[in-house]
Amino acid sequence: MPKQKPTSPDYDPKHTVKEVQQAISKLGIKKANTHGWQLFLLGVLAGIYISFGGHAYLVTLEQGMGRIIGGAVFSVGLVLITIAGAELFTGNVTMVVGTITRLYSFRKMLRSWAIVYLGNFIGSYLFAMLLWNSGVFGGHGNLNKLGELAVSVANAKMAIPFWQAFIRGIFCNILVLLAIILSYFSKDVISKIFCCVLPIMVFVASGFEHCVANMYLIPAGLFAQDIPIIDQYVMWKNLVPVTLGNIVGGIFILVVHPNRIRQIVTLFGNRNASKPV
Repeated sequence: MPKQKPTSPDYDPKHTVKEVQQAISKLGIKKANTHGWQLFLLGVLAGIYISFGGHAYLVTLEQGMGRIIGGAVFSVGLVLITIAGAELFTGNVTMVVGTITRLYSFRKMLRSWAIVYLGNFIGSYLFAMLLWNSGVFGGHGNLNKLGELAVSVANAKMAIPFWQAFIRGIFCNILVLLAIILSYFSKDVISKIFCCVLPIMVFVASGFEHCVANMYLIPAGLFAQDIPIIDQYVMWKNLVPVTLGNIVGGIFILVVHPNRIRQIVTLFGNRNASKPV
């Protein structure tokens, strides 16, 4: 058997700022040039992952463990996406950096966003539909406590006024992207998981709004209320402002972050910067 190299006493558990910048840029280029069907399937997978976290959140609330613990278990969705791999719309807002720095075109970024958003929605919605048919919420006219909670959560989200949902979406994706950026800095799996948990726990406990999470939580409540699929368009009262807020929040933290500004200024100051691909 080959001998294992001893661990260096100078081992640094995190990547440098430059390494993280390169990783984000390379990942953006990869996303921009990935086949549409691959993005879609990875988007569906991410919707399922986030729905697992969303359902765990409901179970935690039903058991009386509170939003803090609920936020901690909800983070399993982002952990699965970060470690196992999938495409999350709110995470793909990081592609803005590559567009601004002209690594790929604005059109390719919008293409990726649209495909992944659709995939996230289908994955989350199908998860909610299948979970309702599994009986975990009870049955028609005979909801259990978890089913009643799902209805309450869905109705509360749809009752949030447009601008309030928009602002909550901004704060939410600031924390989500910070979790993703922190995970980029981490070299080992345990550190990546820890970096995901804390920001997500804060956003859930604070009552902020995440569009992909709501793609599960709202349909779950609608199915529990026995609302026909054709009438479930009411969910968009929440999803539209939250999605817009998530985009704005993600762009804000990416552009305002000092390292991003330095990178953007450097690349725009380079007359030989490459044209969009």
